[in-house]
Amino acid sequence: MADKTKKKKKEDITFFHPDIFEVPEDSPPYLKGWKCKQCGTIWFPKFSPCPNPDCWSEDMEIVPLSRKGKIYSYTDMYIGQLELKAYMPMTVAYVDLPEGIRVFAQLDGEVGTFNCEDEVEVVAGPVRDNMDGKPITSYKFKKIS
Repeated sequence: MADKTKKKKKEDITFFHPDIFEVPEDSPPYLKGWKCKQCGTIWFPKFSPCPNPDCWSEDMEIVPLSRKGKIYSYTDMYIGQLELKAYMPMTVAYVDLPEGIRVFAQLDGEVGTFNCEDEVEVVAGPVRDNMDGKPITSYKFKKIS
């Protein structure tokens, strides 16, 4: 006889990339970089071993990355995956951080209001919906006024 008890569906995630994004209760959010303890190079996201061809160490430590950067390149998107429908249109960009890291992220703000070289800072915000239709929070960048 078939088991008629229903299995409880596991709830989908609502926070994206806790391994690279930290949202402290008492201070602003920040991205986590991975600094090689041997050669000192900072990576984002984490690589193991260190991709520096003169190093290859696996001894890494988490370091907070700068919260502010500049838009290197951006594009406005009007069509996206089904999970992004509620967030369209949107702007995505490569943001250069002072550590020499280039991060790809959504931008928080109106489409058509961003330019290359605009100063932005990392914030937490919804980036898409999960399979349960709930917003997933992750990192985004917002223009500094």
